[in-house]
Amino acid sequence: MQVKLLRTLVGSAALAGVLAIATPNTANAQIGFVAQASYGLDYEALGVGGGINFAIGSLTENHGIRLETTFDYFLTDDPLSVWEINGNLLYDLKSVQNVYLGAGVNYANFDYDAGFCGVLGVDCGGSEVGLNVLGGYKLGGGKAAPFVQARFALGGGEQLYLTGGFRF
Repeated sequence: MQVKLLRTLVGSAALAGVLAIATPNTANAQIGFVAQASYGLDYEALGVGGGINFAIGSLTENHGIRLETTFDYFLTDDPLSVWEINGNLLYDLKSVQNVYLGAGVNYANFDYDAGFCGVLGVDCGGSEVGLNVLGGYKLGGGKAAPFVQARFALGGGEQLYLTGGFRF
């Protein structure tokens, strides 16, 4: 299981690096980073993760819409391991300061590493794709601004997540 975790973390870091390098360097292409901890109510486990927050040119400047991609690894009890990748569009409400709403895609990967897995074709893992709906509150501005967020995955991880972290 530790090899899978290491492989997943290295792959995620490589993907984040490629995305950061491939993004155009203009005034409209602002990139921020996310460090977060989540609690999955059905997993009953803490998730740790990070991500990248992208400004989307005039959509961000004129309408307060941005793209955020995140990766979370959940510290579940053995033999279960779970990780997720999320891509969400976030919309800053103009009528309520520091509040945002969002929607996006959730990709959840599950692996159950029990002794009978792989015997006689028993598959103990899998992945699912679902939709996210979420809302959050930014606790201030500036560098390393903290936030709290509630996200519900319809399909994929299919549960409620409570998240807190920093965007910088």
